[in-house]
Amino acid sequence: MKTLLALSLVLTLAICNNVVAADSIGIGIRDGIAHGHYDTNSFEVFGDLYLNPIISVGASAGYVMPNKNHINSIQRDKSVPITALFKAHLPIPFIRPYAGLGEAVEFHGHNSATYTPVVMGGADIPLGLFFLNAEYRRHVNDRMDFFSIGAGVKF
Repeated sequence: MKTLLALSLVLTLAICNNVVAADSIGIGIRDGIAHGHYDTNSFEVFGDLYLNPIISVGASAGYVMPNKNHINSIQRDKSVPITALFKAHLPIPFIRPYAGLGEAVEFHGHNSATYTPVVMGGADIPLGLFFLNAEYRRHVNDRMDFFSIGAGVKF
């Protein structure tokens, strides 16, 4: 009986714990907008490997479709940014703010690839196994500011 009680206590703590354990993975999707030379719509999938509760490394792959003239413009320049990131998280129980640095490679539809440093910050709101995410990202060389929200799962 004591073993069953101890096992259920450990499982309850593991499920309800909002601090991410080392060697866990988080994956998700985000949708957002960007402002800079022109407005864009963006969509991306992302993943993070948590090395410990404070440090993670991650990557994202996105699809960006900017409007060069205005919202009804037909002229578009699609790009696919692939980003590698290093993040530092604050292990606060109900919200997990983070900040990070990285590098993005952007593959353009009819131009060569470009590279840009990335500075970013955001927050995760844990919901058990799932989480909500909001993020601000600055592509330094492109002078583009991305604001996006999404959801994911951690395991």
